[in-house]
Amino acid sequence: MCRLFGFRSNVPSRAHRSLVEAENALAQQAAGHADGWGIGYFLGDEAYTVRVVAGAAADDGFRRVTTRLRSHTMLVHVRRATVGGHDTLNTHPFRHGCWLFAHNGTVWDWERLRPWVLERTEPALRELVFGTTDSEHLFYYLLSALTRAGLPECGRGAVDGRAAAVVIRDAVGAVFAAAAADGQPPPLLNFILTNGQVLLAQRAGQQLFLASQKRLCRDAATCPEPRKVCLDVHPPLDVLRGRALPAGAWRPVNHLLVASEPIGDEDLWEEIPEGVIVALDAQMRLHLLPPAADFAACPSPPAPPPRPAPAPAVGRPRGP
Repeated sequence: MCRLFGFRSNVPSRAHRSLVEAENALAQQAAGHADGWGIGYFLGDEAYTVRVVAGAAADDGFRRVTTRLRSHTMLVHVRRATVGGHDTLNTHPFRHGCWLFAHNGTVWDWERLRPWVLERTEPALRELVFGTTDSEHLFYYLLSALTRAGLPECGRGAVDGRAAAVVIRDAVGAVFAAAAADGQPPPLLNFILTNGQVLLAQRAGQQLFLASQKRLCRDAATCPEPRKVCLDVHPPLDVLRGRALPAGAWRPVNHLLVASEPIGDEDLWEEIPEGVIVALDAQMRLHLLPPAADFAACPSPPAPPPRPAPAPAVGRPRGP
């Protein structure tokens, strides 16, 4: 499967340490995920993407981009293709207006569920699906749910982070219900969705971790953030296991990292419970929402589909 990394910070930051230099940096994880990489970032309020078909572990461009790039919000994906060919159109993250989206997982027997997803995708958004992945279809399906709930389709303007998370949770739950009704195993739907102000992260079927507190901070002396709540001690996520999740904000933060695997020793990484959706609102408050009613963990995921073979180069000479 793929690997995800996202962050939101009160101050523009570089992610080079987490992506390249730290222990278990994303570039190291990418050694087994060589079907493309992409970075989504924000300059002011506008979203931009860099998407490349080459594997990040062997691509010097990945290091060049991460060394120079500064942003308050970033979304990074390294791909191991399961659904959809090996090309730029299928490379994450996907962008629509200010929304960025990246997915780690698989909708099993995708061609059977694809018509169900398209039927529930707004016609204008359906026309914008250019690739062949379940991930891109899922992105526009989720945006359709937000649009029907009255939230900005393009992600511009005020977005209530917790309200958006409720809409997304219910839409994800409907996918699980549709898969079950079709006799399919529960899908794997880990993803991150952000408009640069709000960041939503869903754990569904695979490990996902967050970090909003630091064990140490090498930049504490020079960090311009006045609210250094990242150095305070907050109750850990694991105290909530088996209990009802808080109805309001769980904790204030001045930064949030979300990743498929813990990265480095500087941050205090906490495992997001299975099925939970994490919502960071525009006021930098962290919310935790319980799983959707129809959510079901996949106890023994089927083997992933074979990796699609790269398209042959045009004009490549054939053998004798």
